[in-house]
Amino acid sequence: MNLYLQGLKTSWKLFKFNKHFLFFCFVILFFMIWSMVTTFFMLLDHVLFPEFRRVKVKNPVFIIGHPRSGTTFVHQLFNRTDEMAGFHAWHILFPSISQRILLRPLINYLVRKNITEIIPESAGHRIAIDKVEEEEMLFIHNRDTQFTVVGTILGFADEDYRELRFHDLQPRSRRIRSVGFLKSCFQRHIYYTGKTQIFAQTHFSTHRIRTLMEVFPDARFIYMHRNPYETLPSYFSLTYNTQDILWGMHRFTQDQLFRFFEYRYQASRELYLYFHTLWHNGEISKRRVFIVPYQRLKDDLMAVFGEIVSFTGIDASPILRQAVERQAERQRRYQRKHEVAPLSQFGIDEQRIRDDFAFFFEKDLLTGQPASDFPVQGELTNPCQNECDAGAGDECPNKGGLENLGLPGVPVVESNANIL
Repeated sequence: MNLYLQGLKTSWKLFKFNKHFLFFCFVILFFMIWSMVTTFFMLLDHVLFPEFRRVKVKNPVFIIGHPRSGTTFVHQLFNRTDEMAGFHAWHILFPSISQRILLRPLINYLVRKNITEIIPESAGHRIAIDKVEEEEMLFIHNRDTQFTVVGTILGFADEDYRELRFHDLQPRSRRIRSVGFLKSCFQRHIYYTGKTQIFAQTHFSTHRIRTLMEVFPDARFIYMHRNPYETLPSYFSLTYNTQDILWGMHRFTQDQLFRFFEYRYQASRELYLYFHTLWHNGEISKRRVFIVPYQRLKDDLMAVFGEIVSFTGIDASPILRQAVERQAERQRRYQRKHEVAPLSQFGIDEQRIRDDFAFFFEKDLLTGQPASDFPVQGELTNPCQNECDAGAGDECPNKGGLENLGLPGVPVVESNANIL
């Protein structure tokens, strides 16, 4: 309830009493009702389907790392043949077994009529009710994820809600209860689908890796390792475009937008820094974490796939292996067609990144030596290059209204479903 009140206060401070304030009042009321209904049905599950509590969540796999580092690609790659216990978007929106049984006829109807899209490809990441989506969003239901801030009016508040980022630093009772909620969602989903292998995309939960290791002692983690010069512009673009589609970025002033992205920048740096600190200080079990450099994912997909299968112990069927082989072949034939856009077009100061992310470049996660991919000034990697998702056919996230920030326009690029 406190976050809803904070949302109302933020809306009032930003807009006073006008149509934008009334719009966000309606949005907040909608989320409050949705939350209460979901809570009711999740409690009802304990009465109607008490057996779900006895379901074992065995050997779950969590994909972590900064958004736009390849997390979505790996997640959808392994979910391509529908063998994993993957969550479709509608499963995430309605985690209760009772809800799903009631809504299944409606979902089937919408799928038959091809009325499934929630977020279009033009935003940079397509979301559809019948497509696999990132399990991090399950934490929206207990309001303990960065999505609670990034995707709502709270992202424009004066405070940055650090308690919704640094999950491992929360009081033990709170952080264990939060991951316990996630576990109960997994149990329900396994019970509902009959599939047992959890292969979850939880990038923001990089900040709760220690708690995940505690609650799931047999879990394995895949950390996607990519240069912040590439992830930040892509992530900012995706965030802007998604927010624009959902709420309309025209409602905010330029100063409010810049403050919003300043908070996102700080959150991104802290996510990178948190994992680097844990890794180099030996504060997490390294035998349970497999680091995948983004460049290897591009250059040698089949080898990386085999290493992930071996590391996680996943039973990869011949059908899944063939699907990955076809994807690897498409990547080999791909030729980049678009221009390289300098990072400065996203309003990010190059020297600031050099300073703020010095820890990333000075000591590589895998070698412990200075990173070899520290970009030379004026030769920054295109944030769209090989960013689009091969499984979902996502378009480059730079398409859209970033020029509304008062920044130079970003070149529009062609979508290509064969690149990462």
